[in-house]
Amino acid sequence: MPKKYQFLLYPLLLNSVLLPPLKADKPLVSPKLIEILRQYKPEMLQEGIELRPSGEELQQALFEGDTSLIQKIATSKESTNIVQNFAEIEVYQSKGAFQEANRQLEICNKNFFQDKNAQDLLSPINGILLTCSQMLIGNYFLEGDIKNWGIELNLIENVYYPAIQKFKGLEKFSLAVTKMGNLTISPDSIPPFTVTGIEQQQSVPLQFQIPIEEIYRRNAEKLPSIIASLNKEDIPFFLETGAAIGKLPTKFSHASNVHLIGHINNADNAASENYSGELGIVEELKIGNATLKNVPFLFTNVNQAYLGLMILQKLGKIKINKQQMTFGKDINCNCQQDIHLGSALGGDFQSVQYPITWQGHTRLVVVDFTQDDTVYNLTTYKSEFTPQEKEQSFEERPDPNNKELKFSVYFNKGNLFVDNMDYGQKKEIVIEDSRSRLATIIGLSILEKADLYLDFINHKACLKPNNSDATPIPQ
Repeated sequence: MPKKYQFLLYPLLLNSVLLPPLKADKPLVSPKLIEILRQYKPEMLQEGIELRPSGEELQQALFEGDTSLIQKIATSKESTNIVQNFAEIEVYQSKGAFQEANRQLEICNKNFFQDKNAQDLLSPINGILLTCSQMLIGNYFLEGDIKNWGIELNLIENVYYPAIQKFKGLEKFSLAVTKMGNLTISPDSIPPFTVTGIEQQQSVPLQFQIPIEEIYRRNAEKLPSIIASLNKEDIPFFLETGAAIGKLPTKFSHASNVHLIGHINNADNAASENYSGELGIVEELKIGNATLKNVPFLFTNVNQAYLGLMILQKLGKIKINKQQMTFGKDINCNCQQDIHLGSALGGDFQSVQYPITWQGHTRLVVVDFTQDDTVYNLTTYKSEFTPQEKEQSFEERPDPNNKELKFSVYFNKGNLFVDNMDYGQKKEIVIEDSRSRLATIIGLSILEKADLYLDFINHKACLKPNNSDATPIPQ
């Protein structure tokens, strides 16, 4: 953060009734936290570390939006009360219930989930506090609350960092969440991201004429897009349900009704493709009769426009079928199962996930309508192949003109079932990619037998059979 954005928060930490009072023999920073941080190498501290509420299993469960696994970890005999508290918050995050998650995190910021009658109260700056602040930053970003995202970043960089970095060996301490991006203006000047015009349901047709043509990703055809009005200009947007923030080509950043407010250093999508660029606020985006004001976008090296989940969640409830996207508060979803929104702690990644049964095994997969599945119905990314997988793999160059872009791949076939509906035999391509988050992606294939309902208000999702073959999915 630029030095000019300083806040008088030391008195808050020292004297506020929101924090336990300091005793004379207690330092501002927890000795236990210092002990833990000194186990990291200086280069790791400089790069940015991630304080996790539990082990890798809970981290992976959050990435997959697997609420059942999160709850299983929380109720295990090995879990402490602190882990249970964090697991409860991660369940809210995985459902997109940001307000309740943030309420719990604010409680954490006040008392660190600690009994006020405890004999040995924690120091104001401790591992639990930093973990909660880290999660709060991620939540604010995912829901498009850029103002509070910036305020929390300022708190960490201008208050917590100086207090910790004064200790020997910790001069380069930093958290990974602050590496994702930053603001170049005061967060207090950022207007709220709002939506109107979604009280009644409405539909916008899906179009399939425009291919995705990007330099740093696989090109794709026959993918759905919708026409939306960006500052009164109609342009096609792809539905990127495997990414958090919407993306626009850099050329749009020069418009008079776009306000650049900061930088994004890393934003991932389901295929582990990383984007960076300018963080900007678009004054108005119209989708059908819905009007979205002060919409955050990432202006980056893409050729086309993408709607991420940050925007799609603002539409309340969504139904997507072969012909159209219907949205509005009064859609009768009547879904019984929880929505699964996989995410990263820092907010740099979010995706819609849905349970499928593939080759007899049930698992959560990413639903991403920007991934081409006209040839392969499932795309699985692995960071490293086993020796057996290497034997059956071969090298593929998805773009003959790009010599740098090449992957080792192999293929599978199997029977696919979704919500007890038999989708028949499908194809899977498995790709070795060291950047991978180990995700499996399904695209339009999930709509072959059903409509997809995403209820972002009640945090539910489901597929409902649709027997209409009037307009089949393009092949």
